[in-house]
This record gives sequence, C-alpha cells and structure tokens, in this order.
Amino acid sequence: MVAILQQDIINHLTAGDAGNSDQKGKALEDVVEQTMCLIDGVGLIDRNVEDVPGSLEIDLILYNQQVKGSGLPFFPPLLIVECKNWASPVNTATLRAFTSKVHRMKLKFGLLVAANGITGNADDVTAAHAHLRDVFNRDDEIILVITRAELCAVTSTEELGALLRKKYGRFIMGMASF
Repeated sequence: MVAILQQDIINHLTAGDAGNSDQKGKALEDVVEQTMCLIDGVGLIDRNVEDVPGSLEIDLILYNQQVKGSGLPFFPPLLIVECKNWASPVNTATLRAFTSKVHRMKLKFGLLVAANGITGNADDVTAAHAHLRDVFNRDDEIILVITRAELCAVTSTEELGALLRKKYGRFIMGMASF
C-alpha cells in the first residue's frame, strides 16, 4: 500500500483550475497519471498520443502487469484513459467519441475520469449512463467513470484499487454507480 497525498492532488487541480481549458485538462491528466502509476504493476506507456492518421487522440495509455495479490489483476494489460476536467458532466456525444476509440482500438476496457461525472441518472440508466450500458450489452466493452471528488478522496493505492474493483463489479452486474 502506497499513500496518496490528497492535499497534493487538490493543490495541483486547484492550480489547473486557475488556467485555461488546456491547463485544466493537463492538471487532471497529471493527477491521474501520478495516482494510477502508484498502483503496483501500473505504469505509463504514453500520453496525449495520436494514431498515425491523426484521427484519434488518447490522453493516457497505461500498462497493467496484472500483479496477483495486489495492483489491478482484474483489469486488462492495456488501459486507455480519457480525462475531462469540465465544470459540467460529460455528455453522451463526448462519451460516444471515447467509446468509439475503445472500439476502434479493439479494446474491451476504458477509464473515463470526468471531473463532474456523466449526464443522466445512474439508477434509471439515462443519457450517458444508457450509452455505457448499450456499449457493454452490444460489444462487451466496459467503461468505468471516476469523478474528481472520488479521485481526491482516496488516501492510498489500496483505496483506489478498492474503488475501481467496486465500480468494475457494479458495472458488470448492471448496477448503478459505474
């Protein structure tokens, strides 16, 4: 277990909030990279990478060594992460763009870190929540959503892993809070 310094996360995000939209986005990407890479077996492959034709961009590509007994053994070996440090929830159209990247890359998992979550109601599975459920039902692709508040609340890699495990389990069981 490695400590995650909440105040450092909050300070970095607050500094980003004072900047333009690119600086806000970079601040969230920095925090996500730094916290995820503290997890045993998880590291950065690349950041803000575009495909050859320049038709898609990925904020973070992480590797996951699937360390047994620690880390994220229930996640695939390659993790793509989209970060949206927006004042409002991420809408269905934006989420659709991310899920199409996951699909185009022939992956079955993606992580969306959305400062204020996604649109719709998780319990009633409406708006962006409905899109996530449709993508899972049609293509077996899992997109987990983590909010800024959730990220700022974790104090250790153990807590972050537990949050991700819970979200993963709830998602595949068709429950709210994904």
